[in-house]
Amino acid sequence: MLEIIIHGGFALYIITFCSIVSLGITLERWRTLRKADIDSEGLLNRLSDELDKGNLERAIQVAEEAHGPVGDTLAIGLRKLMLLERIGKKPEEIEEGIVAAMEEHGLHVVNYLERNLTALATVSSLAPILGMMGTVFGMIHAFTSIAKHGSMTPEAVAGGIGEALYCTFGGLLVAAMSTVEYNYFTARVSRHVLQVQGAATKLVDRVLSAQSDASQARGEPAKR
Repeated sequence: MLEIIIHGGFALYIITFCSIVSLGITLERWRTLRKADIDSEGLLNRLSDELDKGNLERAIQVAEEAHGPVGDTLAIGLRKLMLLERIGKKPEEIEEGIVAAMEEHGLHVVNYLERNLTALATVSSLAPILGMMGTVFGMIHAFTSIAKHGSMTPEAVAGGIGEALYCTFGGLLVAAMSTVEYNYFTARVSRHVLQVQGAATKLVDRVLSAQSDASQARGEPAKR
């Protein structure tokens, strides 16, 4: 492998570096998205239990202990709930405040999940260009060798053609792998974003339900 890289010329050196970058991003994103994948329904059920008991601070702690984008987003919403309740906001104002807080945090979630994917997309686009560039330089090398030897013998053109083919193959291979990785992680990010949005919507419903149950227990009319 090292011999191929050496004979591939400068373009293959850059392609090899791009492959290392692509591999590093793949491992980092796989690890990050794996940690982000949690049982959101189970988390919501635990939060509902705490909210039904009136343990808002404990619910926030449970959300924070879950880690990841889902837990962090729900914790943001619950902290907003605590603040709005303390200052005596109306139920409809509480609902709007929770939704706004989680939507704002959602922008940070998307940025967190998509981090480094732009670099991966750049590698997938750049690798075949570098491969073509290496191919051109390889052919220039081959024709220069022909002119130097004055004849088109296999020995005269083998080095340049070999360099050209190595670069073409390397560029296409890295581009193919990076494209597959980018599409895979993009799909996973979309699933995580939908998971966060769905969990946030369900949290708002469960908060309002808990508030309604608490109001009825105190003999107050249900508010919305």
